[in-house]
Formats: sequence, C-alpha cells, structure tokens
Amino acid sequence: MGRPGGPVPEGWLAMAELCESVAADLPRVVAAAVDKIREEIPGYRVVDRAEHELHVRWQYEGLLTGLVTRRPPAPEEIEQARALGRQRAGEGLPMEAMIGAFHVGYREMWNVLLIRADARDERLSSQLVRLVGTAWTWVQQSSSAAADAYGEAVRAEDASQLSLTYRFLEALHTGSSDAVGLAQLARALSFDPAARFQAVCAPAEVWSDERLAELRVRMRRRKGTMRCANRGTTMLALVQKVEIDGLTQAMHRYDPRMPIGIGLSRVGLSGAVASVIDAEEVLPLALRAGRAVTFDSEWLLATLLPSATRLAALLEQCREPATTHPAVADTVRGFAENGLSLTAAGRAMHLHPNTVKYRLERWRQLTGWDARTWDGLSASMLALGLFAGQTVTSGQ
Repeated sequence: MGRPGGPVPEGWLAMAELCESVAADLPRVVAAAVDKIREEIPGYRVVDRAEHELHVRWQYEGLLTGLVTRRPPAPEEIEQARALGRQRAGEGLPMEAMIGAFHVGYREMWNVLLIRADARDERLSSQLVRLVGTAWTWVQQSSSAAADAYGEAVRAEDASQLSLTYRFLEALHTGSSDAVGLAQLARALSFDPAARFQAVCAPAEVWSDERLAELRVRMRRRKGTMRCANRGTTMLALVQKVEIDGLTQAMHRYDPRMPIGIGLSRVGLSGAVASVIDAEEVLPLALRAGRAVTFDSEWLLATLLPSATRLAALLEQCREPATTHPAVADTVRGFAENGLSLTAAGRAMHLHPNTVKYRLERWRQLTGWDARTWDGLSASMLALGLFAGQTVTSGQ
C-alpha cells in the first residue's frame, strides 16, 4: 500500500504504522479472508480463486488507505466496486452472495486490525474503535455501488433476452415456417437448435416479473441454458442441458406445492414445440396434485384430459361408484399399481388378499368393469384419473 501522500495527521502515526504492517502482510491476510468467504458463502466456489483474491486485495488496499486518511472511498474505488458488481452479475452469482462476501471480507480485515492493535498498544485499540464509522462507510458505499451495478446489469441483460425469449416462444407456439429465423433466434438465446430441448410450465399468477428475474439469475450459475417468460396464464421455461430437478427445486423455493408441468426432452426445434405441448398438457394434472408432474409418467391421462367431457358418456358409470365407494376405487388403483397381484396389492395397502379380491368383485358389480381384465382395468384407470378430485369420503 505504502504510506498515503502528504503528512500523517498528528497523533495518527501509530495508526499509519499499523495499517502499513497489515498491508505488508496482505498476501496472507487476503488468502485467509478468501478462505472464510468461500467457507461461509459456498456459491463463491464457482469464482476463480486467483481473481477473487485480486479483488479482495484491491478492497483491502483501499480500506487501509482510507483508515489512515479518514476518508470514504474515492470515485475510482467506487467504480471498481461497480465493475465487480457487473462482473458478478455476468457470472450468475446471486446478489445476496456478493453482498455477503463484502461483509465477510471487511469483517475479517477489521478483526485482523483489532488483534494487531491490541498486541501493540491499548491506546491504539481505542483509536481504531474511533474509526468504526469510517470502516462502515467503506462497507456500505462499496457494497451499495456493487449492488446497484449488479442490478443494472441484470436488468439490461433481462430486457434484451426477454424480448428475444418472447419472440422465440411465440414463434414456437404459432409454428413459424421460417426455420432459418427460428434457428437464429435460438442461437441468440444461447440455444443449440439441433440439441435437446425440454419445457417446464407453471401458473403465471405465481410468477411476478421480479420472481422471474430472480429465477433467471439463480439458474444462470448452473450449467446449461434456461429462458422463461409468462405467456397468458402460463409461465413457460425452455431449457437445454439443464438438470430439471435443479430447476424445479429453484421454482419450489417460492412455493413447495407449486404445480409444475414437465415435458419430455426432445431433439431439435420441432422437439421444443412438442415439449412445450407436453408441459402444457400435463399442467392441469399438476394443478390437481399440487406438485410437479412429468409428461412421461402421465402422458395417457394428460392426452385424454382435454376430451374428458366427450369421454364422459363412455366412462360416466365410474363417477358415482368412485364417489360413494372410495376405498373400492383405491383398491382398483392399488391392484393396477402392484403388478395385478392380489398379494402385492394387499401388502402395499395393508389388506388381506381376499379383501382385495372382494373389492375388485364389488367394483365389477358397481360399474360393470372387471378390473382383472385389460378392457375393464384400462377403462377403470382412465375413468378414475379423469374424475380425480370429484370423489368424497364415504363407506365401502
């Protein structure tokens, strides 16, 4: 650091010497502080270690000079903090992690100064305490400048990417015949038009603009590409090379029971269109269940659900028995889900196999469908799926 230019204020020579001694030991002090930051804020492990130490060193050099001269950050030091904020935004590091790193870093430096001041002279410790206001000014002004620049960078990036995202999703929805233009849009959004796409959707009412921006920032630090936007009543996200579990976990941070529809992973731009349809078709089932539902697990019901009114004439005979005899209906489901085995179904449902057998026969009497045959079981399962949520608790 070197002693600041100009004479040291009277009575502050010991403070200048303290700060100079810490500056001379900065490589070790910085390394220890970076260790602490990365320990307390795990997200910082994605930041290059050497680059991280360089920025911390700059902050410490400025603070030590500021303490000796009792001044706040200079304009060039504020700009340094703003540049760091823009860089962290580009890296996808959450803003709260960046702000937390400022606080941990300055805290660690203050502790070093206190320990060394105590070791030198009790009066020096008292003098250091008088500089708490100056130190806090450095924390507040530096972190605020970084946060402001971070927000500006995110908003600028969001505005640019969001416009392209709307255009891309609209082109997919309308089935654009301009394959070249669609591929160019995909590339502009960092998608590979020939690779796999997967769609995820949720009710738009849950997703304000602020939440969508937070989700985009949170996903930016993960591998792959994710673009999302609200379209009418649905929030639609399209991803590539992204772990779907990671995305749904990030979405469930806002509501653990958020209904989420997940499409199949499909190849190319035509696959992106199909995956969007998958996700939108399975979302009504997710709304019923209050959880994430995948198209690959519920494709048949999701495909038939839009035709439920038309199919009711064929399946109506199930509605009343399912409503008034829910235990019997549950046994039909258990039988289907356990390999069509009376024993396995009984074990899973804590029933005697004869009870399972009796209830299946009772279902045949009530509906005319024998669940031990393919036709009877398939009709029963489709009807129970389509009429889910319309049953009430009753006797057997």
